Amino acid sequence: MSLLYFFLIIAFLIFIHELGHLLAAKWANVKVENFSIGFGPKIFKFNIGETEYSLSLLPLGGYVKMQGESPEITPTGKTIDPNRSYQNIPNYKKQIILLAGPLMNLLLPFVLFPLIYINGIEVPKYLTDKVIVEDRLVLDSRTTLIKNDLIISINDSKIDSWQDFYSINDNSLNEEISLEIIRGNEIKNLKLNLEKSDLKNLIKPNFKPVIGNIMPSSLAEKNGIMINDEILKINNYNISSWASLVTYLKDSKETTMNFVINRNNTLLSKEITFKSSNNKVLGISPKIETLKESLGFTDSVSRAYAKSVETIKLIFFGIMDLLGKLFSTDSSATNIKDSLAGPIAIAKYSGAAAEKGINAVLQFTIIISINLGIINLLPIPLLDGGHIFLNSIEMITRRKINPKVLNFINKIGFAILISLMIFAIYNDIMNL
Repeated sequence: MSLLYFFLIIAFLIFIHELGHLLAAKWANVKVENFSIGFGPKIFKFNIGETEYSLSLLPLGGYVKMQGESPEITPTGKTIDPNRSYQNIPNYKKQIILLAGPLMNLLLPFVLFPLIYINGIEVPKYLTDKVIVEDRLVLDSRTTLIKNDLIISINDSKIDSWQDFYSINDNSLNEEISLEIIRGNEIKNLKLNLEKSDLKNLIKPNFKPVIGNIMPSSLAEKNGIMINDEILKINNYNISSWASLVTYLKDSKETTMNFVINRNNTLLSKEITFKSSNNKVLGISPKIETLKESLGFTDSVSRAYAKSVETIKLIFFGIMDLLGKLFSTDSSATNIKDSLAGPIAIAKYSGAAAEKGINAVLQFTIIISINLGIINLLPIPLLDGGHIFLNSIEMITRRKINPKVLNFINKIGFAILISLMIFAIYNDIMNL
């Protein structure tokens, strides 16, 4: 079933990508001969006007075949309309056609995110709760909060809930902070100096150490930890909250730890070994009670715009970071492997998203679409970005690149892409 969802999502995203190229080519008055989703033998095909539309057996790619795009392989005797040949249009129109595919992938989040918000999103219930300190907390050398302190304002901004607390502008937290609290029946005004955003890192909701989510192929999954497991002890250290769990894992220098877990009122013991004492990641998140919140059309579009921009930025910098690791002597192969997912992993995530409902599928589709759009803009031969780069050289030099040189460059690009694909598939298999 995961494989079916994978092919459906990938085929949809390829259709969106190639549709961008198709619409741009039609706009530029270039004759489009073929529009195909997938490669290999054609399952079915039909013609609309001058263009043949087809679905092929392997939906892991697609193409828009334009007249004159590859003149060296044009069949002998085939009629070519020079006015509608890709090779004869202005370079700026070529750039628009090339950019249109990735751009469609990057625009898709702006269409899908509103559907998520209209359908209703699960929001943590605790966000509506009062900001109450759960345990003694030292903020700085002169300020300590104690259990049951109620925070009612920060820098004169009223705090009625955790939502208000997280909405405070980080830039206002890098100078002297004014904190107003209720302790017992008394209102107290506190002054403290912290680094930017440290207040939000120090004051956190008190979640129970109950597991709500487990990442696929994570250390937790590999060791048989399950959703709804409650972690009671680690190496005989009592775990009373999620914060104490995170703190213990962060501070401990041991790599092998014994976990005592409560599963349906049965105590289990699991010995887990981490790869590094400095990076102990289980791949779990706490169980958080949620409420469903649906937004109107206007609010959905507004929030979707901000969320789309935020997500595109996040993925862009993530991809740049991965590329930096590829060319950095300081990065290990392990770090690169942990950041790279191939088709097997994506298929697995597709199935997991489908089990969680339509919103999860839409979110997963958005993430893959953004990745597809950004990666296609990289200046790698055979990708849209590679064509854009070479076309830009022709625009600057006002000379055509020698077809033999282009052919050689494309072979290099093909070798790079195949190597990355093989590495990603190998990495997926090793993480099964």
